[in-house]
Amino acid sequence: MTIKNIRRRPALLFFILAVLLFSCKDKTGKADQAVNDKIVPLRIAAYNVEFGDKGTPQEIGKMLSSYGFQIVCMSEVPGGDWAATVGKEMGLEHVALGTYSTAGHEDKYKAILSQTPLYEIEEVLMADTLHTAVKAKTKINNREISLYSVHFPFGWRDQAHIDETDNKVKTFVDHLDRLRGKETAVIAEDFNFIPSTAEKGSKYHEMFKEIGFRLAGESVGMPYDSLVTMVGKKKRIGRVIDHVFYDPEQMDAVRAEIIELEKPLSDHKPVWAEFELK
Repeated sequence: MTIKNIRRRPALLFFILAVLLFSCKDKTGKADQAVNDKIVPLRIAAYNVEFGDKGTPQEIGKMLSSYGFQIVCMSEVPGGDWAATVGKEMGLEHVALGTYSTAGHEDKYKAILSQTPLYEIEEVLMADTLHTAVKAKTKINNREISLYSVHFPFGWRDQAHIDETDNKVKTFVDHLDRLRGKETAVIAEDFNFIPSTAEKGSKYHEMFKEIGFRLAGESVGMPYDSLVTMVGKKKRIGRVIDHVFYDPEQMDAVRAEIIELEKPLSDHKPVWAEFELK
């Protein structure tokens, strides 16, 4: 072997090694990108169950089970194992049940049912214990989601009552604003306000919009002015007060619907939304 050939061989080996390393890096990079770009669906329902007055937990769980929800946020839930029974019918074995009944009424708790484990469960006060939001965290494909089940007050009696409602909604919105960017939040259930329209604004809806949250139905073009979520209120078309809010910087809303039941199981209709987490 000549000296010339000996000198060429290391150069050739180095070239082959460089090509192999570049090839492996390119394939790994594409694999990582495929994982990062994977779209993770999240389907959430919201339902005010009217303290179980019109439907048993078994009936409600069976009705909801056909939609494949991973999360259900409920309000006006009876205490005890009522919510857990709904979850059992749906295969949602993880339950967060609040400790404060809405407006001090009997058996009007907030609850969250989940397919995946819930943790860091707490109850966020809206100035006092009469109106709260049950909060829990879960993970969907290792993505942490903060879930809030709410039941807002409805100010109508007099100015003092309206001012009290204003303060409570603002207190909760301020809580969300402080955590925005630190959590991926979804807020669902009975908000007791209709969305803003081109003709008339809703001050509570605008509070959410000002901090960057959006209605799932708004994002997919839901015709709010021709719908209603209250059972027996057909003359009040446009009264949609049950909602699912989300942060559009964290996920995309791809579907939102109101479930119309032949036999109502509450004085509210269930609503739901589907999101894509990226």
